[in-house]
Amino acid sequence: MLVASISGDFETAKSAIVKANQVSDLIELRIDLLESDEVSFVSKLKTLSKVPVIFTLRRMDQGGAFEGSEELRKEKLLKLQTLSPSYIDLEYDCNFANELDPSILLICSYHDFEKTPEDLSEILGKMSGFKSSIIKIATKANSILDALRMLKFVQMHKVAGMCMGELGEITRILGTVAGAPLVYSFIGKPTAPGQLSVQDLLEIYHFSSLSPKTKVYGVIGDPIHKSIGYLCHNKIFEAEKFDAVYVRMLVKKPELSSFFKEVKSLPFNGLSVTMPLKEGVAAFADEIDEDVKEVGAYNTLFKREEIWRATNTDGVGAIDAIESHVKVQGKKMLIIGAGGAAKAIAYAGQLRGASIIIANRSENKGRALADAVQGVYTPLTNLPDYDIIVNATSVGMSPDTNNVPIDEMEIKENRVFFDVIMAPKETKFLRLGKERGGEVVYGYELYINQAIRQQRCYLNRSFDEEKARKLIKGFIAL
Repeated sequence: MLVASISGDFETAKSAIVKANQVSDLIELRIDLLESDEVSFVSKLKTLSKVPVIFTLRRMDQGGAFEGSEELRKEKLLKLQTLSPSYIDLEYDCNFANELDPSILLICSYHDFEKTPEDLSEILGKMSGFKSSIIKIATKANSILDALRMLKFVQMHKVAGMCMGELGEITRILGTVAGAPLVYSFIGKPTAPGQLSVQDLLEIYHFSSLSPKTKVYGVIGDPIHKSIGYLCHNKIFEAEKFDAVYVRMLVKKPELSSFFKEVKSLPFNGLSVTMPLKEGVAAFADEIDEDVKEVGAYNTLFKREEIWRATNTDGVGAIDAIESHVKVQGKKMLIIGAGGAAKAIAYAGQLRGASIIIANRSENKGRALADAVQGVYTPLTNLPDYDIIVNATSVGMSPDTNNVPIDEMEIKENRVFFDVIMAPKETKFLRLGKERGGEVVYGYELYINQAIRQQRCYLNRSFDEEKARKLIKGFIAL
């Protein structure tokens, strides 16, 4: 059930309740965060609610704002219970729970604002003596691994478990998928770190249609805050009536092995992979697409009959983008960089008949890639002639928008210029190419192509690709 937490002054809370009546299953009145905790004030707000109401008067050591003594808090709750809320939320170590009206259901809660304890079962054991209808455990996520452990715990025990903070975001989105009885959100202002708004849960993640049968997909990498995949893929799932949801997960390189151990028992069915993980995920795939095995870098993992498969949609996506402007067969394609993106583009370009030239700061790495694609290596200075030039590095990416990956004098006239960078749309590299009479291919063209190919892996059926392209383009700042 979706809970909308309400705080603020009377008019703010009133407006939020009116909205919450239309979209949430329950309303939580955070009485410690309201303008007043007097019975008359709370009564006016409760009468506005058309759905069941939770009363929460949270004490300070558990993240609330109530500054009085426990005796005073008990006194206030005994008065407030006369308004007959559906639930009252009390901390697991509260000593006056048995003095409240037994007809009011209790939520037993635990909060840790510093960490997610290793042994969540121990915490559950501490709460077992509390006669409650729902158990709620909220902890701080210091890594994506904490959030995944919490989801597994929810899946096993069906508690309202969630992780606070940005790294715990997925526990709010996937709580229902894991079987949590309550998922907390807000209208107005968040009442806990990392809460998502009701609007985002419903409009981006189509929360109302999520269930334990929902398939989970997502993007992993570091950083991922600029990724728009969660917007694009969720909208396509919704348009295709595919019971799935797509989330963002910040996974650091040293966490990769532990990440895949944690997701094994969760309903993940596919992953988009971004920097710096593209060259590390192969170790966790059961099968690798033969067409891209030599690339050694993979941006897509998907599950088929419980088998995890790895592929790369970047390379073909990039060449498709270039070929929407000019065919690459027989052309000299100069690729700047030798990382995951450069590898994918080099292999795909070679397969389409281009002659590949690799320019890279590290000669060893550059030569290795050039040799692998029967191409040639060149330093970043005194570049040979080229028909197509590709920036496959992050040089020029926002906020570093004043730089180009090569000396400006090496940018020749009337060539084709392609930059894998999406933000800004027109990098300085592309702008200089355009000024010198060249034709430019934007990074977003690659993004759309690779995302469509990822959807083919995820959906595993035909779909309206032209409609999907338009949906993705709508989320790109052009």
